[in-house]
Amino acid sequence: MDFPSLSEPVTAAMIGALATVAGALVQLRISWRREMKERERGQPITKKTRRGPVIVVFALLVAAAVGGFALSQYFVSLREGDRDALRADLQAKLSEINATALRLERARTNEREQIETGTRRAEAQRLGEEGAPASVVIGPCPQIVPGARLECTEQGAVRVAVCARVPASATVREVQLYVRAEDSKQPWQEARVQAGQDAGQARFAEKFIERPDGDGKQVCQGFANWSGEKSRVARILVKYAP
Repeated sequence: MDFPSLSEPVTAAMIGALATVAGALVQLRISWRREMKERERGQPITKKTRRGPVIVVFALLVAAAVGGFALSQYFVSLREGDRDALRADLQAKLSEINATALRLERARTNEREQIETGTRRAEAQRLGEEGAPASVVIGPCPQIVPGARLECTEQGAVRVAVCARVPASATVREVQLYVRAEDSKQPWQEARVQAGQDAGQARFAEKFIERPDGDGKQVCQGFANWSGEKSRVARILVKYAP
């Protein structure tokens, strides 16, 4: 156990008390021996002689009081030292607990951010695999002379751009193309066509184009319809990687 160093007043009080006790004991022994010798010689004991031990006892009481005070101050200093050590230990423990709580909070925050990022990435991946659809209804080739049905050609075809919106950072993997009559119940998978090929008086452009659109972008495929009989539905499905 480490004892704290004594303050100067306490040290001086303890030294003074020890010196007083030592001196009083010496005086008491001398007085007691003198009294014994006087009794052996048969001399009468005077008031002065009787007062000697009383003074010595009083000195002992004073020394004991001083020593007790010094000892109490020493114990007080011990308690204060223990209290300071305990306070410092508690403060260190609290700092450690706060640091641990902060680390746990940061870990939970990072874990939550990682989960949210993973969820967003998985959702973006799913959307990219499903594809971004877009479709346009195109009317039949217009008649040049009212009341007369003339043959439509590709040069006079109705031309539109079919555009699907995707994230700005997306990488287009594939653009699937579909054409069917407006009133058709044919499944889309059976109505798929290839870019640049004749799809029954209709045709998609050879290549798609990309253009900015706010915080995203549009993927567009040109389409031409020169059928004079019925309206067509042109549909694209853009597959992309986020």
